[in-house]
Amino acid sequence: MRSGPARSLFSMTRLAGGARAMLRSAIRGTGQRARRVAVAAPLDTGGFLGASVAAWISTSPSLLPRTWWMWGVNIGLSEVYGYASGVLARKLVRRIASEIGLQVQIAPDHRVRARWAGAAALVGISSYSWVRGVRRQREISHRVQQEPKSLATHVVGSAAGLGASLGALVLARSVIATAHLYRAMLRPYLPPRTVRVLSLLLTAATVAVVTDRLLRGRVLENMLERAEAANLLISPDVPRPTSPLRSGGPQSLETWQSLGAPGRKIVSGGADRRLITRTVGREALEPIRVYAAKSASRSLEDTTAALIAELDRTGAWDREVLVLFTGTGTGWLQEWSLSAIEFLTAGNCATASIQYSFYPSPLTYLVDRRSPQRAGRLLLDAVRRRLAELPADRRPALYVAGESLGSYGGQAAFRDVPEMLSTIDGAVWTGTPSITPLWQQLTAHSRPGSPAVAPIIDSGRNIRVVTRPRDLVRNYWGGLYAPWEHPRVVYAQHPSDPVVWMDLSLLWREPAWLRERVGHDVTPAMRWFPWITFWQIAADMPLSIKVRGGHGHSYHEEMVPIWAAVLGQDGAGAGTEAQQMAQRRWLRAIVDAIREITPQP
Repeated sequence: MRSGPARSLFSMTRLAGGARAMLRSAIRGTGQRARRVAVAAPLDTGGFLGASVAAWISTSPSLLPRTWWMWGVNIGLSEVYGYASGVLARKLVRRIASEIGLQVQIAPDHRVRARWAGAAALVGISSYSWVRGVRRQREISHRVQQEPKSLATHVVGSAAGLGASLGALVLARSVIATAHLYRAMLRPYLPPRTVRVLSLLLTAATVAVVTDRLLRGRVLENMLERAEAANLLISPDVPRPTSPLRSGGPQSLETWQSLGAPGRKIVSGGADRRLITRTVGREALEPIRVYAAKSASRSLEDTTAALIAELDRTGAWDREVLVLFTGTGTGWLQEWSLSAIEFLTAGNCATASIQYSFYPSPLTYLVDRRSPQRAGRLLLDAVRRRLAELPADRRPALYVAGESLGSYGGQAAFRDVPEMLSTIDGAVWTGTPSITPLWQQLTAHSRPGSPAVAPIIDSGRNIRVVTRPRDLVRNYWGGLYAPWEHPRVVYAQHPSDPVVWMDLSLLWREPAWLRERVGHDVTPAMRWFPWITFWQIAADMPLSIKVRGGHGHSYHEEMVPIWAAVLGQDGAGAGTEAQQMAQRRWLRAIVDAIREITPQP
């Protein structure tokens, strides 16, 4: 016989042991069920149908030709969306049918025939949509002047997309199994409603922690390390400049190592005075290129001050034209734009930029969106203060420019359009992202009826949106602008540039540019679909800079006539026909010279 305290202790021990046994049993049973759910459970019928429909839609055309992995991304993400939508739709239909008392009975022999007929229809529609998608890809390739991809590209990409969607399905079911596990652990101790809420919160926390460890702890840190290593790399193919008019060269206040990999390419590139002289047919000056890079020991304000010191050292304030560039995330600048200015001005110019980050543009946009905006404002404000100290007749004409994220950051230097037009002598913005506030101001006041790919702003008096060089003289529909006044601002954007059109609202709303279907290098067969179009455009973005110039995110030869117009050297509509022909030959000679010195992608 046990005494009272001993009996109580024994009872508590038995109870605790029993609870542990029940908990182990619940966890073991739930774990087994989780494995069955994640691996062995059959596909939901509604989800399967939804995934099939989404896969058919995903083969529809987008802006640019697809590589195998672009096929995989489109099909995989579309099928995940379709499966989830199909599951929800099936549950909703069952709920409605149950509420109204609707029941459908199918005889067993008819059910077998219906399944075979449905399977045949699915195979037929899937084959048709895939073949049609491949043919559309060939059409897109011709529109952007590329060779069509091989059939193997489409086959491998489709298989990769199917595998990715199945992997996502297993992952989703693993998440559901985790929720069941938490529910089983909590059910003996908490009320049912509390169990449901708490298990949901614990599952969400588990997914968040795992995602954070994988994406931020592994993927993101690896990307940052690789970006830093690439920025420090000194390539033997990039020679150090020998001109004192280049940052990193003789007498420069900036060391060669401090410029970063993009900065070193910028200051070592371009044409020298002799090539410019031969091309333009008159004596040229040696162009000035200055650059400074932010580092761990130097703030963005200090970097801007260092750039001003380089402008002072090189005598940039005595040149006829000064152009401030805001770079992309890595500090990269478009050589076609830089060289166009130097040839058109016969070298009587200075170009300047700072590196505010060494991360690729997509990564910069995600983790540090303010830096490009700060860089654009700091650079312009510092230069304007320095110019204000000079006599009015000794100040160079001030222009600003930027491409992609550089356009987004450069335009942040201005509160609104009137301030931009009253502050500078001209600007060239290429591949401007749709999220840019100043661009949104402009499009909100564009002429009604003008196309979204090239909106008409105030009849083109100061600002013109061009998709190709001919839009400099006439609008997209071929109509005349009002006389072009100074300052002149050009927004260059290709209809096939996904960077320009990428927007979160693509998930749920059809954009005007797609609804109109007027882009000259975009297939009119392209349609908008919720969720799917967003990922199609997103998949187009990474390789958009690799397509041929004049399409996608590649702005090459058109930069010469664009800068000629902004600088007032276009001569459009002026002089005799012979003079206009001579002007076109002159611009063509500059294009050919830049092509010789510019590495092709």
